[in-house]
Amino acid sequence: MSTMDIRDIWGDFAEAFVQKKNASGWDTLTPQEQEIAALWILEADVYNGGFLQFFCNGGEEAYICAVRALQAIGAVHALDVVQSGYACIEHLSDDHRLTQLWDIPKFLTEKETEMLDKLDQRFWEDQDRIVEMAHRYYVEQLGISSPS
Repeated sequence: MSTMDIRDIWGDFAEAFVQKKNASGWDTLTPQEQEIAALWILEADVYNGGFLQFFCNGGEEAYICAVRALQAIGAVHALDVVQSGYACIEHLSDDHRLTQLWDIPKFLTEKETEMLDKLDQRFWEDQDRIVEMAHRYYVEQLGISSPS
């Protein structure tokens, strides 16, 4: 199966869980469904606008689920990038100036912004081949037959 086929299959599969999450919330998904949805959201947002877009759109719950998923599939490079991105913004978690997550970028230092840009570049390199790893892992874990 080609990489493009896997990306299409994974995208369709994962998007169903994202839709379920959007309709009813994270709590309606099983832990594995949360991981799958979080990986889809992570990839979509980071490739579109970077780690800040992922975090500001999804919040800490999406971050926690994505970290759990990256650990589960063994995506060590992406895990390091995502955790390093969070480390850049973590100091703002209890900041009283924040009224919404999208306020975070206003309060980042130039150094933190530069670091996040570098981390986004590293994520985009996709050293782990996240989609392929996720597809392989969750097909096996969930007992799904994968088309040949």
